[in-house]
Order: sequence, then structure tokens, then C-alpha cells
Amino acid sequence: MRTTLHWGRWCTLLAALGTVSSLLLCGPGLAEQPAAGTAPAPAAAAQLPEGQPWAIPIVLPWDDREARGGELSGILNAKQDMTRRGKVGETHWYEFRRENVNYSRIGKPLSRLVAQGRLKRTLLQEEQPGQWRERVEWDRFAVVNTQSGTEVPEPKELPTAAGIGFDFVPTQFDFVNIPADFSRVGDEMGGYLLKIVSIDTMGFDALALAIRGEFHGAARIGDLARVPRGQVNMSIKKVTQEGEATDYRLGELVVSVAGITRRNGEPCLLLWFSADGNDVKQDLGNPQMTIRMSATEYFRGEMVVSLLDGRIVAGELFGPLPSLIEIGMGGEPPKEVPIFGVIQQVSLWEVAAPE
Repeated sequence: MRTTLHWGRWCTLLAALGTVSSLLLCGPGLAEQPAAGTAPAPAAAAQLPEGQPWAIPIVLPWDDREARGGELSGILNAKQDMTRRGKVGETHWYEFRRENVNYSRIGKPLSRLVAQGRLKRTLLQEEQPGQWRERVEWDRFAVVNTQSGTEVPEPKELPTAAGIGFDFVPTQFDFVNIPADFSRVGDEMGGYLLKIVSIDTMGFDALALAIRGEFHGAARIGDLARVPRGQVNMSIKKVTQEGEATDYRLGELVVSVAGITRRNGEPCLLLWFSADGNDVKQDLGNPQMTIRMSATEYFRGEMVVSLLDGRIVAGELFGPLPSLIEIGMGGEPPKEVPIFGVIQQVSLWEVAAPE
């Protein structure tokens, strides 16, 4: 078990928690009043680190104490092997879905975008022990963009997306500018969206690799990997490779082993992750539309890794993206639109091979 929280930060957070607790316990008018003729001393304001929105840490469902309870304690205390194992030609299929809900300044849904698809991953070669070359290929991909916050019509298939793929080797892979020809979609917007959901899909691998790398392939409940704010800065290129579409600066990222569970009947390691205060700037367009965005992203999520062979089995990410969004239509200069931000939900889950 490990933690990278410093004592000074814990003191600040506990002080803030104590202030809230005292107000709740005393209630309005019940707290001790100052003596007559004296003014109450002003309360010192806690100073939060850049990008941290919460005054107290997330309450995690694990700690650093050894489990008790006979036979079960051995399982809960043991290190679990996360090594990727398999055989050449082995294929796994996944469904993917991203849903972005645009909301107003009072939190009402205004419109939504849904992107969903199916992809397969095939083991090609074991480059070194536990490090496989995989072929990742989209079998189908569909998109819908509504002007209603409550309507969710069926996404429309993009036939040109089928067959777009890339090789994945963990030690050689660019998780941001994925080596695939997304221009084959035939439209900058559609191709860029497929690029984004490909980044989403492989992002779950990056999170699992953070734990694997930190703990040399075997981890136990409570083990934690932390990436400090600002250590990861990236630029996502346009599909045409001519210029950048998005600048992304990662806030503090935390990935931890939360427990043991099961999915599709397999024993799995449950991972929990979060990132707060991610800076996002985007400039994207085609002849019909230009979109500019400046935003700050927050997300939480869970994922599971098979304890049988170390592969990703499922994952879920959810969080808000407060934004300033400008849109220009038909060559007009972009103007601010009344959208306060986006709520993102990203889901990935393994399914049976299609018939």
C-alpha cells in the first residue's frame, strides 16, 4: 500500500472538514456567541491546489490494513497478477459508446451527441514476456447529434469507418495521435470523432498499464499510482495532420486497485481512477461548421481487468466538462453559444463475437 499525500495537505483538508462539521453539529444560532462588544475573528480561508475542486479527499472504499476473516483474508491481502497472457490469433470483441450531453447554465440538457461502435482486438505476437502486439480494428461505427436534450434517436452508421485499425504495442504506442488513417471516414468531423473514441478506447489500457508499471505486474487492493498535475501535456492533431485540433493538459490523475469482482463469469481486478482540472482547448471545423472550445474537465471511473489473462474486460468513465463554446455556421465567425458545458459518459464492454 502507498500514499503520496503530504501531511500539510492532509492538515488543510481536515481543517476544512472540521469547519463544516462544527456548523452541522451546532446548527444556526446554537454555536457559541462572542462576548458582548467583541467581533468574531475572521475564519482563515483554505487554499486549494490548482485544479482541485473538492475541499476534502474522495473517501475511498479501501485502506492499508490487513484483512481478517480466515480463508478470505488471504485472497484480499494477496498480490494479483495483471500480466497479459494469451495466444497468437486470439480475438476479443467490444462494444463502445460515448454520450456527450450539452447542458445549460442551470444544468438542463440542451442537446446530445452519441457515438457508438464495435471493435475487435486480435493478438498478433508476444514482443516480450507480457507485452503483446495487438491489431485493433473498428467493425462498425455510428453517430447521431440531436438538438433536443431528451431525444435519443438511433445513431447513423458511417460505413467508411469499418476496417479502420492500428497495431497496439504498449511500449511503442502513442495513445493520443493513434497511428490509423482516420481520414478514410471522408469528413474531418467524422474522422476526428472516430479518432477521439479510439483514444477513449485505448485510454483504459493506459490506466491499467499505470498500475502494472508501478507495481511490476502484480498489485494488491489499495495499491495506487498517481500522476501529478501538469506532468502530461499533449496535442491532438487534426485528421489531415495539418495543425492541432486539441490541446490537453492533464490534471492530477489517480489510479488505484479497488477490489476483486467478476465480469462475464471471470474473476477480475477492479480499478478506480479519477482526474481533476484537466485543461482542454479545441479548434475544429469543416466548410459547414467551426467549433472552438475552452474547458476544464473532471472525471471519475471504474474498470475491470481479467485475472485469467490480464486483458481489459470493461470500463466506465463519467464527468463534467464546464466549457466556453463558440460555433460558426456557413463561414460565419464563431460566436458564443448558451451551453454551459458537457457531461461525458464513456463505456466499453466485452461482448461475444458477432455471428
